[in-house]
Parts: sequence; structure tokens; C-alpha cells
Amino acid sequence: MYLQLSDLHSFANSGSFSHLQERKKSLEEERERLETILKTSSDKLIYGIHTGFGPHAFTSNEELHLIQKSLIYHLTVEPVLTLEGTPHSNLTHKEARVVLAARLFSLALGGSGIRFETLDVLNQLLEFDCIPILPERGSLSASGDLIPLSYIPLALLGESGFTGKGKDLGPTKRNGKISKIPGLPWTPHPKEAISLTNGTSFTTALLGYQVVEFRNLFLQSIELLRYLFHYHSIFPDAFHPGYHDHKQFDGPKRIANFLYPIISKNPKSKVEGKRIQDIYSVRCIPQILGSIWDEIDSIGLVVEQELNSLSDNPILISETKNGEILHRFAEGGGFYASQVSFAADRLQNAMAVWFTWIDRFLNYLMEPKENDEFPLMLSAKPGTYAGLSGLGLMATHLTADVRRDSMPGSMQSIPTNGNNQDIVPMGAISVLRNRRTVHSAKKLLAIFSYAIYQSSLFAKKKERVPYFELYRDLKTMEEDRSLDFEIQTLMERIENSTSFLVMTPID
Repeated sequence: MYLQLSDLHSFANSGSFSHLQERKKSLEEERERLETILKTSSDKLIYGIHTGFGPHAFTSNEELHLIQKSLIYHLTVEPVLTLEGTPHSNLTHKEARVVLAARLFSLALGGSGIRFETLDVLNQLLEFDCIPILPERGSLSASGDLIPLSYIPLALLGESGFTGKGKDLGPTKRNGKISKIPGLPWTPHPKEAISLTNGTSFTTALLGYQVVEFRNLFLQSIELLRYLFHYHSIFPDAFHPGYHDHKQFDGPKRIANFLYPIISKNPKSKVEGKRIQDIYSVRCIPQILGSIWDEIDSIGLVVEQELNSLSDNPILISETKNGEILHRFAEGGGFYASQVSFAADRLQNAMAVWFTWIDRFLNYLMEPKENDEFPLMLSAKPGTYAGLSGLGLMATHLTADVRRDSMPGSMQSIPTNGNNQDIVPMGAISVLRNRRTVHSAKKLLAIFSYAIYQSSLFAKKKERVPYFELYRDLKTMEEDRSLDFEIQTLMERIENSTSFLVMTPID
């Protein structure tokens, strides 16, 4: 099985891994190899099994179970529940589900040596929607997503809490650590706590979730353009598919193929004495939005590569010596999420460009000298009514906020952990920043969609204004009024809608 972003995103709502049983034999054989190594190997300095962690990995200790619990306890430092049992600021339930799914899938690939029984318990948590509460903060994306992921084994021990429809099925301090799920509460065996904790699944899963969420918002913005260009004329040459055949990028071609058939039916005519090209925010839509589309696809491929990789340390490897196959542990930096960290910054940059374009396109819609059709600020009576001036201000605020927030996190390394982690990629911090941007993107798209809807009020060719389900039962504004209901309604509809471009090829 290859875990795609669409598969991961579906886990936000429901589901478990049906293929896990197919992996049982292979995973149990790996566990047997691990147990054999522990019993027969003269090496008593295997990292995270005989030794402590990070700067404490310098001496052998036969308290193998104690070491695993030590890892969990020393990392669970972020309160997830108040003393009264109320959740603090943590991941949303959907986010926690995708993180758990990503960690389970990664470990089920093999190489970690974790027991099948432990992975089966995680799969049951997904199935019953009994999801460990995970904190937002604490990962540097090396050594893995330590603090957030450590709350998975803490919950298995019965010492934290759960969210979801089946949250009462899990063991907690409040129910005396009693669980209706077989295998819980759980006791970590050698290597298991570090396998659950020491990986990139927090950063990778959240970034994958954000890529899918933003991609849907982005594609909805393209659909809105098609609605607008049914009745609003622009110069069509910039969108002619033949124009874009001279370059090798897919994104601009997709945009042109989607919009040109509409634009060409209602073209803007060139008139002597007037500008014969639209401003960049209109004329360069294929280049601007096409490059963002290409970037989203490229980022998605990076995330999928990491989702389908084992991120752990140490891992079991096999090598041949003198004709004999030998199994041993190899130690390294499989927990280091550099590629994901770079990708998180790339997504933020792509989103920031989209914000900037929307802000400029809103200005185009509200400036009659540019659009040559709609009144100032899309006001039914400029000078008396302010129209959408307030929405314009909010859009600019959101854009400025996102642009200010776009400093790359992947180069913000700070040494820590007794200098053991002397250079770290900070991807999880970038991902948390991206969460804020995706949330703002929903509001900005609601503003953008209402502005386009308002422009239809002033369309010179009203017979060309199409029906659009997004605007059902909403009203345009002729006299100034509060637009809080319209924006909130549009945000909810946008969040609960999937662009048909997600599934419909337009190449």
C-alpha cells in the first residue's frame, strides 16, 4: 500500500488500515529478530534499548522496560488537560487522527522492530475513534517530533486523555485505567516507546493535511474566476492555450485550459486610446496561479515520500557477510525531517503569493479605472455607501499578517538537548505557522467570493451571470449593512465544499 495525501486526509474523519493484517507475519518476524539480537548479541550499547536518550546515550543499562518509560515521561511536559479534565490548546481531533494514522503507517512499513500487537492497538484506536490528545508544541523535527508524539504512548499507558466518539473507551487516570479496547492499558517492550516517539509523523501528517486543505481552497478560487468571467470581459489572448504551449510547466496550461473557453465567449475588445492589456493580477493569472498549482503538487510529492518512509532510530537492517545474512541495528538520523521542513516553508510561500494575488485582484474589482465595469469599492452608490471597503481592509490585513509570518523556519536552528541536537530543521514550527495561514485563507476566500458575488450586481450583461450553489440564499449589498452573516456563511460553505477540480482533469 502506498499512502497518498488523499488517503491521509480521509483518515481525518474515519477509517483504519485494513492492510495491517497482511503485514502481521513480516512484522512478527522482525520482532523475533530484535528479540534474538537482544538475547545473543554481545553489543549492549544499542541506542534507546540499552542506553538512555540523546546526551544520556553513553552507558549500558539492563532495565530495558524502565528505559522506555523514562523516554515517555521525560518528554510529556506539555499539559494537555487541566486539573479539571478540560483539554488545553492541542491539535484538533482531525489533526490528531492524521498524525496517529501517519505514525502507524510508517512503523507498519517494517524496520522498526515494534510489536505487531502495539500497532494493532493503534489501529483499533483509529477504528473506534479513540484518539490520543496531542499537544501542538515541542517538536523541532529532530530528533523526531518528540514531545507531541510522546503523548501517544502516554495515552496507551492510561496517563493522558483521548478525543473522538470513542474517547471513553481508552484508559485514563479518571476511569482507573480501565479500557474496553484489548491491549490497553499497554506496557512498552524494549524499543517500542522510542519507535512511537522518534519519528517525523507529526510534522509530515500535519503538512500533508494542510496541503490538501489549501489545495481545495486554491482550486475553489479558480472556480470563482470562471463564475466571474462568464459576465466580466477581459482580454483573452493571455489565456489562449496556444500561448502557454511555449513553456513546459503544467500549472499555467491547466489554468488556461479551464478559463479560456469562458473568457473567449465574452472577450474584451481593444479600443484606440485605451490600454490594450490587462494589469498583471488579471493578465498573468495563468502564470501566478499556475505556478502555485505546480508548487502545491511538488510539495505534495515530497510529503508523500516521507509518509511512505520509516522514520525511526535505530532501525533493523540486513547485510551479507561470508555468504551469511546478518541482522543488526543501525543508528542514524532517520528522524530528521529536513525535506518536510523545506516543503513546509514552500507551502507558506505559495500561500503568501496567493494571498497577495487575491488582495490585488480585489483591488481590481473595486477600482473602476482598472475593471472598466464595476463602481468604486463595489458600492451601489459611491460617495454615500462605502460598499466593500471594509472587506478590502480585512483582506489587506490578512495578507500583511501572512506575509509577515513567512520567514522560513527551515533555517532557524537553535542547538538544544545538551548540544546533542546542535542543528535541527524546525519543520514542526513551520507547520504550526502554516495552520494559522490556512485558517486565514478560509476567511480571505470568503471575502473574495463575496466580492465576486457583489460584482454580479453591476454586470453589464446580467443574462450571463450563472447560478452558483455557493451563493444560494445570499444577497448582494445595495445599501451598507453588516456582512458578518454572509462572510461566516461563506466560510462554512467553503470549508465543507470540495472543488470539482480536485477530481476533474482539465489538462
